Amino acid sequence: MIKLYRKENSRQADAIEAGFRDMILGYDRVIIAEQDARQMFGAKTSLPVITNNEKTVSGEEIPTYIEELRDLMRDWQKFQVDACYVDEDERFC
Repeated sequence: MIKLYRKENSRQADAIEAGFRDMILGYDRVIIAEQDARQMFGAKTSLPVITNNEKTVSGEEIPTYIEELRDLMRDWQKFQVDACYVDEDERFC
């Protein structure tokens, strides 16, 4: 399960949540203080923090991880219907 640890007021966390909603991605929101995040995730960690099972992402890693999730969700949704997709290199059925 994906969890977003964030401060109450955070534009960056708001943007992450908007991206999750656009992807129709389920997640839990956890409002937490910065000092509590440092205790949980390490002294150099700053909010927001995304966890997904054993994976923890924060800081500069977040945009890359969001793109990975976006690609995963795009592929997941593509193959959840009873249809064929024709790519220039392959045909998916």
